[in-house]
Amino acid sequence: MAYVGAHSAGFSPVAYDLYAFDLFAAPRDRYDFLDWISRSFRSVDGPLGSDPSRATPALQDWQRDMAKSFPAAADPHHAFDPDNANTSKNANYRFVQGAVQASFEWESAGTALFRAKKAAQARGVGLFEASGRDATVWMISSRDRWEVVHRNDDTQRNFG
Repeated sequence: MAYVGAHSAGFSPVAYDLYAFDLFAAPRDRYDFLDWISRSFRSVDGPLGSDPSRATPALQDWQRDMAKSFPAAADPHHAFDPDNANTSKNANYRFVQGAVQASFEWESAGTALFRAKKAAQARGVGLFEASGRDATVWMISSRDRWEVVHRNDDTQRNFG
């Protein structure tokens, strides 16, 4: 399984990745899901990957919710200064039709995950904590609730 990491010219690599995804596009099976998300971002770099209009309206709304606390590092309205102590509040976003990748500094991981979960529930999208130890995936379950539907167990390796 290929790692789906952050790629952005002029932006130092970040370590904590989350993916919001369209519940109807994503496979429910764990291995199919990991393959799908990896393939979705394999060749998305440059201007195409930074275009939010490529994503569904619900995913665009999720990204806008996240950008209130974690503006895009490449956003021309928010100057990105790598020497600024607040750089951990910036994020790097990449877009495909069925998913959005959001990358953060490790120092922001807890806050980013908390806000991402709230935004995902509010917008009706799934969430994948790729850099988390358990690589947890939240979706609408068979019980029609937004909850963990799968995660790594001791026999599976971490995704990211």
